Amino acid sequence: MVKLNKFYDLISRNATVTLTNSKLDKTYYEGSARDIPAEYDECTVEDFCMSNDGDLLFKIKVKEKAPADPLWQEGALRVHDESYHYWVKVYETGSQYGIDGGRVSKLTIKRGGETVANYDRGWDVAPVDEGTKLAMEIILHQYA
Repeated sequence: MVKLNKFYDLISRNATVTLTNSKLDKTYYEGSARDIPAEYDECTVEDFCMSNDGDLLFKIKVKEKAPADPLWQEGALRVHDESYHYWVKVYETGSQYGIDGGRVSKLTIKRGGETVANYDRGWDVAPVDEGTKLAMEIILHQYA
C-alpha cells in the first residue's frame, strides 16, 4: 500500500488534484497539490489516474472518524464472512427515541463503505438484509 504523501515528490506542486473515495461519490479535496490538507497525507491510495490536461485523480481510503462525544462508540464485527463497521450513540437509560425504547438512539452500520442501516431517533435506512439485521442485533445486545 502506498500512502498519498509518497506521491508528493513525483508531482508538480502546481498540479490540480482531486482526492475522492473509490466509488467516486465523495470528494475530500479539490485544488492545488501544494494545498492538500495534511490530514490526508497518510491515506492509502487505492488507485490514481491523470487526465489529458495533467490533472490528477487519487482514489484514497479515508478512515471515518466518530464524533468526539463520549456517548459515541465505534466498532467492527464479522457476520457470515462479511465485515461491518458501526457507530452507535448509547445513553445511560432507555428512551422513547432509542431503538425499541432502548439505550441506543443513533446507529450507523456500514459494509464495504456502504451504509446498510442507519437509525437516528427513527429508521433512515432500515437494515437492508438478514446479515445486517443480525449485525444490528449483536450490537444492540452489546449495549443493552
